[in-house]
Amino acid sequence: MFRQHDSRGRRGHKDLQVCRQVLDALTFALAELDDPLIDDLVLVSVIPAPSAARVQVTLVPSHDRIDCDAALARLHEVAPELREEVAAEVARARVPELVFRISSLTPAE
Repeated sequence: MFRQHDSRGRRGHKDLQVCRQVLDALTFALAELDDPLIDDLVLVSVIPAPSAARVQVTLVPSHDRIDCDAALARLHEVAPELREEVAAEVARARVPELVFRISSLTPAE
């Protein structure tokens, strides 16, 4: 009865561990791109979507003048290169699919 719960807990822990590794790998990979559109984005999270086989990568613009649609399109263009960088850093048989999302800046209160 508890075995299924334990299995999910371990799987959830492993998923989060992979997400942390992907976050670390992408932090370096994005910095090395030297792309003006991507340079204006800040990596804020990597979460399972729904598992570590596919992860949602959330970035936010560093200022309000960025063209989010153009930046997202550029991320999609360089996604294969970023995935290769993740593959080199993450110890997994299958490299997670990267799904990019740009979240808007939150207004200061």
